[in-house]
Amino acid sequence: MKTLVAFYSKNGHTRIIGEKLVKLFKADSEEISDLKDRSDIFTWAKSAFNEELKTPTKIALSKKNSQNYDLIIVGTPIWDGITPAVKAYLSQNKFKNVAFFATFGAAAEDAFYDMEQLAKKKPLSVLEVQDMQISRKEDEKRIREFEKEIMGKMK
Repeated sequence: MKTLVAFYSKNGHTRIIGEKLVKLFKADSEEISDLKDRSDIFTWAKSAFNEELKTPTKIALSKKNSQNYDLIIVGTPIWDGITPAVKAYLSQNKFKNVAFFATFGAAAEDAFYDMEQLAKKKPLSVLEVQDMQISRKEDEKRIREFEKEIMGKMK
């Protein structure tokens, strides 16, 4: 099964989980690159506001063709919803099979529903990881359960 893990990460939490999934699934990796500068607190706050208004963002062209993969696992941090960059990625690609993961401080809310609508595909599985679970190394069990659910559905 050819797998791609595609994710957007601003502060590194989503990247940590993405890299663990790449290793576990022996997958290719692609970091989604937002062309809008979101490097300081003011642009981050505006980004959260843009999310509420559904303002689109431009992302760098994907280096990997989504049609070449049996499964794409897409990850996002939660900024009062999924990030504008992940929205753009999901809207611009077609998928055979998808799974989603999200990292967050408080709650994932409706993120997976929104991701499913944008991808036009029901996910095989979803993975929620709070930021504090990553620092406490409490994410490993959740990741293994996520992998087991996906593998069971891909057979």
